[in-house]
Amino acid sequence: MSLRCSDEAELRDDPMIGTAPPQRDWLLVEHPGPWPVTAPFGADLSTALLRELGHPELRTLFIRRHGREGAADRLTGPRRWYRSHDGRLRTGLWQQPDELLASLVPDSGEEHAGPLLLVCAHGVHDLCCAVKGRPVARALAQRWPEATYECSHVGGDRFAPNLLLLPDLTCYAGMSPSEAVTTVESHLAGRVEATRLRGVAGLHPAEQVALGAVLERWGPAPVTAAAPRLVEQVGTFDAGRWTIDVIGVAPLPARVRVVIDSSRRAEARLTCRATGPTRALQWDVVSVGPGPSPA
Repeated sequence: MSLRCSDEAELRDDPMIGTAPPQRDWLLVEHPGPWPVTAPFGADLSTALLRELGHPELRTLFIRRHGREGAADRLTGPRRWYRSHDGRLRTGLWQQPDELLASLVPDSGEEHAGPLLLVCAHGVHDLCCAVKGRPVARALAQRWPEATYECSHVGGDRFAPNLLLLPDLTCYAGMSPSEAVTTVESHLAGRVEATRLRGVAGLHPAEQVALGAVLERWGPAPVTAAAPRLVEQVGTFDAGRWTIDVIGVAPLPARVRVVIDSSRRAEARLTCRATGPTRALQWDVVSVGPGPSPA
């Protein structure tokens, strides 16, 4: 039996940090299923509607509760949407697809105190997400039943299971069910560690790597205790040097400068559905030290 993409990535020791999704703005649409491989496209939301909802930084996911009991009833009744934007969560109900346009209206719906725990379990897109994601979703749902959802494809299939926390956009991966529970407990207590961290969605990959380097050396700390900012880029995206200043608050240092090199890894199969090998990006920390004093 051939290995799945996540097993191969674990054997290669593929680095996870720097691989969180690029979007800052997220729309979650409750849709118990089934999810096509291209979800949310191809289900009961039209392409035209999704284009009207979308903009370059908006990412739309389908979500559902773990387990299939009652799924058919939830397909016919009111369903929930969530919008995560600028560190806030809002929520409302929809039944007809056009009602989702309310999510684009500022202050529509109601404030949701959060957090939301989204576990990719999109098995039609990649088998690893179902095999490794659903047990994690089950464990988290037992501990945080109102906060936990399975979600459609978030990327990083080879790091399955993938977990995205909203509204702070932190992404973890590669955890057992029990490890996922302790990771979320630590995260919610403001004790973020870099061990299973993919990064924070919406940050540049080099900024994510710099954040991970600071947390690894001086953490654990809340993910909001550090603000990485790109200072300089030399070279190209996949063959360059990146200088990042990480501005922190206690317990992190006030300012840390991280220098990172980017390159391409050897060819490898990055998803179970891949038709051929791909060269993934790699981010290597060159140095971590005190940043310059503010002017």
